[in-house]
Amino acid sequence: MPMLTVSETALKALRELGLTEYETAAYLALVQGGQMAASDVSQKSQVPYSRIYDVLGRLEEKGFIQIQRGRPTMYVAKAPVEVVKLVRLSWEERIERSSRIVVDELQPLYERETKVTARDVFVIHGRAAILAKAIAMIESAREEIKLSLPSLDMGVEELDAIIEKILDVHASHVYILTSKVDESLVPLIPERYEVRTRDRVFGAGLVCDTRETLIMLTATGQAQFLGVYSNHVVFASMGGAYFDSLWTDSVPLR
Repeated sequence: MPMLTVSETALKALRELGLTEYETAAYLALVQGGQMAASDVSQKSQVPYSRIYDVLGRLEEKGFIQIQRGRPTMYVAKAPVEVVKLVRLSWEERIERSSRIVVDELQPLYERETKVTARDVFVIHGRAAILAKAIAMIESAREEIKLSLPSLDMGVEELDAIIEKILDVHASHVYILTSKVDESLVPLIPERYEVRTRDRVFGAGLVCDTRETLIMLTATGQAQFLGVYSNHVVFASMGGAYFDSLWTDSVPLR
């Protein structure tokens, strides 16, 4: 039976999911061949027989295959859709655990140090870094969030993340100013949030607790994103005043 033919893109994707070259070959052999003994997997995948048991053992640990004990022991590939879900769940759990440790142990050190050496203003490069900062600000806000966005919709993956945080915050007062709100999103917005629209909203800005300010900028027609962050009360006061001036000239969503 010929080896399973897959694209280089698929091979690369399997490696990005955590498989070595031998593990990839063995898993692909089982995907095509179904239930097989170790010797058959070795022959079909061209993984040396001296290595095949270690390779199959690691595949089981990673959740890619099942082992059916018996004489002989048989190996079966799990469905790719199941494998991908298992890998995603494993990564999410690992990231959540690691993130919690990093924040719990390092954030107090960072805050203690920045009381002495804090920069009032700094620039953030790239959409992902800007959105990460925005989400951190939203999560830490306790009193007030003022957010302006060109549009409030569910069309962009990164925007989905920040919208999700907006809908689940601890701040007592949340004000959202935008030019467009996706109809499917309206029922999800908590009643206590105040949302207003106006014809045009330029750029995106965020002011939290009259303490932190983030302005998000992008060059027209270019995929370059720049964020300007400040933890100085003067910038927050100015940003809040500008937001309020736009807010008074806008229409309540409901």
